[in-house]
Amino acid sequence: MTEQEERFVHFVSCITWLNNAWRLLNTIQTQPENPLIGPAFRFALVEYCKPYKLSQGVNKKFKLDTSLIPKEHLPLHERIITSRDQIHAHYDLTIMQAKLHVHEFMSQRYTLIPQNIIYGTEELANLQEVVALIKATLDKMYIQEKVLETALTERLTAAGDPPLDD
Repeated sequence: MTEQEERFVHFVSCITWLNNAWRLLNTIQTQPENPLIGPAFRFALVEYCKPYKLSQGVNKKFKLDTSLIPKEHLPLHERIITSRDQIHAHYDLTIMQAKLHVHEFMSQRYTLIPQNIIYGTEELANLQEVVALIKATLDKMYIQEKVLETALTERLTAAGDPPLDD
């Protein structure tokens, strides 16, 4: 694949990942008593973040920038990316703010670790806003997908390759 073809495949994959997150979050909205809401919500956030993290192609690395995210949603987007990096896909010890206490009592060693409890569902209270963020981004992405597809088709036609199927 050429770099342009890889870029298109990556972009379409990003649309798929955002749609996965959007569908899952909409399901969460309809099932507020489901005991799997916490893990499902956390997975939806990881799916949401995939486009914005590096993806290794054959020719180069790809990553969706934030230009298609509406400006009013950028702070939420940044919080979600940070939570992915610190909680969902990795777990930073710094956010735990743990303290280690080692005590000896009657010739026995005991450890105590007080720390913050992080559930990963802190943004669940903003579920409607997360859904709106994804929908607004996808709306812009569908337009951009057509632009990329047209450019790809024009390049293929100019190179004498058969056009893409409709």
